[in-house]
This record gives sequence, structure tokens and C-alpha cells, in this order.
Amino acid sequence: MVRSKWLVLTILILCMLPILSGCRVVAFEGLKENEPKKKESTAKEVMVDFNPNLVLLGPKMVVRGETSLPEGTVVTVQIKPFSDSVGYLSIVNEGAEPLDEIKDGKDVKVEKTREFGPVAFPRAASEQDKRFRIEALIDPRKQPEEVRNLLGSNGEHIKDSRGMKTVEDEDAEVVMIRKYADVMTYEEDGFKTIDPRPFVTGEEGEEFTSTGRPNFKK
Repeated sequence: MVRSKWLVLTILILCMLPILSGCRVVAFEGLKENEPKKKESTAKEVMVDFNPNLVLLGPKMVVRGETSLPEGTVVTVQIKPFSDSVGYLSIVNEGAEPLDEIKDGKDVKVEKTREFGPVAFPRAASEQDKRFRIEALIDPRKQPEEVRNLLGSNGEHIKDSRGMKTVEDEDAEVVMIRKYADVMTYEEDGFKTIDPRPFVTGEEGEEFTSTGRPNFKK
């Protein structure tokens, strides 16, 4: 009789094991579902379209342009002089760089139309035989919060954009957009330009040189 009871009890235990095991699985799955989900990154890559142009109006060098970035974006325009020992051909053919000094500079904000400027720089009569580089920059560190969030604090969201330039800022790398135009002497460049001259990036294959001439080396 005792043996029969043990036999019945053993059978019942064996029958209950699959059910108990299933409960454990369901409980474990429930715990997995209740685990906090990892936040997916919402950062998106941004391709920036940036098109500054230069017009020479007598003693004034005027910069204006357009960009794909929103209203309020800060565009920095600055002028760097070339050394007197650097000639026209050195700039056009050899890619000579200007001096590491800023002669003048201004910040201008992009409007609702996505246009910026005009930004005008005077050119004294004593500078008629001087050569200059005019740079237009979009620096993520100078931007209002909305634009900085779009580009990244150090421009890390900027991708596949013409004019991308990486600079060192203490321990961080900063990606900005930079384009430029080179202004020659009055004799070489003329006193006025009727059509706006597009800024360039200095990359291979561009249609124009930094002085606005057709690029035959492309």
C-alpha cells in the first residue's frame, strides 16, 4: 500500500515538472520584456550646401551667398593677406597659402531665405598692389543651439559636404565648412567684376580656380 502511494506521488511529480518549467520560462520572458530599452541614437548625418560668391565693386570686396542651413546660422567671412613675395602664378599654379593672420573679419547670420550677406570689406588705395584670400566659414562652435545640435558641437554630424575642413581644438577635432576666393592686384584682377565669382574648396576637379578663371587642370 505504501509502495503504491509512493508510485502515485512519483507519477504526479513527473507530470508537474513540464508545467513548472514552462512557468519559469514565462516568468523569465516577462522579466526580459520589462527591461528598459536602450535609446536609439537620433543623431543624423548632415550634408551642408554652402555657396558664397565674391563681387569686386571698385574699392569694395563684397561677399554674399546661400546655404542649406537654417535661419540664424552664423557665417564667418575673413580676409588674409598674401606675402608680397608670393606672385600671381604661385597662387594659381602652385596653391600658395596666405599669411597666418586675419586682416579683417565679420560674422553674418543666414536669413529665412537661406541667403546671407552682403558683407563688404573696403580696399584702400595703398592696397591696390596687394593680394588677399577671402575665406567664408561655417564653424559649429559659433552656432546657436538649434544649428549646433544639427551639426554637432564639433561638427561631427557633417558628412559628404564640399569644403569640409578638420582643425584641432585642444583635445578635440572640429569639422567645419570652408570655402575661399583669392583677390589679386587691381592690375591682375581688374577694378570690377560684373558676375559673382564662386568661392572654391581647393579640391581637385573644380570648374574654377580661386581667382575665378576656368580651371584647365581639372
